[in-house]
Amino acid sequence: MYKQMIRCCVVFFLFVLIIVPVFGQERMILVPQMVETPELIYQDHDDVCRNMIIFLEDGDVENAADSLKKMLIEAGLKIKKNDYYIVVVNYHSNKNIIGMFHGDKSFQDTRLYGLGSDSLFYVFVTDDSTMKSSVSAIVTRKDSNFSKNLGEFLSLFQLGGVLGVRPLALDKITAYISVRKFEVPKKFQKNCDITIVAMNESKNKELVRAIFDNSSKERWSYGVASAVTTVNDIDYEIDNGAISIRPKSKGDFATFGVINYHFKAVDTKSKTFSTSIHLMGGLRTSTTFEPILGLGGGLPIPYINLHLFAGYSFEFAQILKEGVRVCDIVTSNKDPFKLKVRGKPRFGIEIQFP
Repeated sequence: MYKQMIRCCVVFFLFVLIIVPVFGQERMILVPQMVETPELIYQDHDDVCRNMIIFLEDGDVENAADSLKKMLIEAGLKIKKNDYYIVVVNYHSNKNIIGMFHGDKSFQDTRLYGLGSDSLFYVFVTDDSTMKSSVSAIVTRKDSNFSKNLGEFLSLFQLGGVLGVRPLALDKITAYISVRKFEVPKKFQKNCDITIVAMNESKNKELVRAIFDNSSKERWSYGVASAVTTVNDIDYEIDNGAISIRPKSKGDFATFGVINYHFKAVDTKSKTFSTSIHLMGGLRTSTTFEPILGLGGGLPIPYINLHLFAGYSFEFAQILKEGVRVCDIVTSNKDPFKLKVRGKPRFGIEIQFP
């Protein structure tokens, strides 16, 4: 009975821990403000802007992004490695492309890894001096990847825009660049979806839109662990009114559902988090109440996050009280057992999930 009560309390605690913070999504419209730097103008003396457009026309977005980044830096924009710059390029009046600069990430990568209050920028680049654009972002708060998928675990126990082909003018091109900054409220900084909508103000026409996934790196994940122990034990039980011995299976192979704490925050949406060193703790997935604690590390294997771990499980076992022996007859008014916690070294593998 006591084992069942302890097990229910642990599962209830996990349920409360996961469910309480989740009360639905929140949504807000953010409009970025102009930064102190005035509108930048880039005179294309070295054909950087023209090369960018040529690459775009050919569908070579990454080389176009390299030229675009070079152009922005030469125009005077200071691009910080840890900030996010969502860039909309408008050229030939009706051609538009959207992408993002962040460190060494691909221009077409729409993943963000957590925001500061002022680390998200919007940059608009056009070759039309009369073009006036506006932009807004619909931010939708969401659950972390860990909490979103953990309910199932507990059951154990293109970028916007159209690229077309158009002959290019041979004249030098002047690019007009405006930079704006979003102020992101704290409640949206860790996990949200960001829908960017850029508009042509004069024509009230949408230029381009894209959805960016902002999901912070996490220190928590979960998995299923299979382990053996080098300790062989026996259990005492009552058989036909007499105390008897039941040997446990040699090696005692067991399966556990575990939750992991990573010493360094990891991207749970990427397979690279499988190499992270982490603490682990969980329960045996059977009617036996047996918690486990351990230390694990991963192997980078395709399609699966496989970890090796070592630790201890703790079994709540019945042992004989002093003076009681095997084969003694047990009467209804006498309990021959007392509780003992047995620590067992465990070694095994874990398949880890976000």
